[in-house]
Amino acid sequence: MAEPGERLSPAALRLAGHVGQTALGRVAASGVSVAAKLDQHVAAVRDELSACQRQPAGGARSAGRGADHAELTCPDVPFATSPLYLEPAVPMELLLHYASGFVEAALADGWHPAVSADAADWVSLRLAAICRLITEAEAAGQLDPGQPASAT
Repeated sequence: MAEPGERLSPAALRLAGHVGQTALGRVAASGVSVAAKLDQHVAAVRDELSACQRQPAGGARSAGRGADHAELTCPDVPFATSPLYLEPAVPMELLLHYASGFVEAALADGWHPAVSADAADWVSLRLAAICRLITEAEAAGQLDPGQPASAT
């Protein structure tokens, strides 16, 4: 992963976005088993980046989350698994650095995007997961109660 503070590669980010969005479209058309694989990639990226995030003091992250709330969903916030607990979005800066570094490492390992971007390619699924997390981060920014309402 490219470290925050390093210059991001615009070409790597463009490639990550293109391949990730193409793979997301193919996942949507592929059915439940591929969607489950994508969910595993999303969880893996969250896990990898959780070490980079600051944890709130006193364990506030798990506040309000109980075992009996596991089956609840929140239709107003598509990425929330519970209306009582909203998992914090991964910060956009971390996602962009992760995407840039991931693409550069994949290319160095011989990955060829021209023959990829399908729902069966591991690298493309990982890029789709990053794109989903970026969408979640953007949506969470729009839902931030600290932001002033738009005067439209």
